Amino acid sequence: MNKHIGIAMIPFLAGCTEIPNDTILEHAFYSAAQSSKASSILTVDNFVKVSGYKKYDQYVAEVSYDIRFIQNQENHVISKDTQDSGLGLHALSMEYGRYKAGDISSNQQQVIFIKTRSGWQVKA
Repeated sequence: MNKHIGIAMIPFLAGCTEIPNDTILEHAFYSAAQSSKASSILTVDNFVKVSGYKKYDQYVAEVSYDIRFIQNQENHVISKDTQDSGLGLHALSMEYGRYKAGDISSNQQQVIFIKTRSGWQVKA
């Protein structure tokens, strides 16, 4: 009888260790980029998950991606609102210097994804 209970628990335990696939991570990453205040200044392309691991109820992924600037830096006024945002214009100029439309920057970093009721999302 214990053997049958153990076998019945396998699907339940498998659900607890869900690991998002690359497509789900890519979708969550692009959604976060599109909803940021910087989406009028840049686009994110060529997302690739390099590696990743489950940590508690989160998934930590090393990702690479390209940032493509779609506007010139001179066209922007840095307001307090954009300066405080995660991808604010001030942060972009500090990170990338003077950028112009068409410039591409290749990046690699760790990103934390969390499971929500509506699916996996980038942790803010």
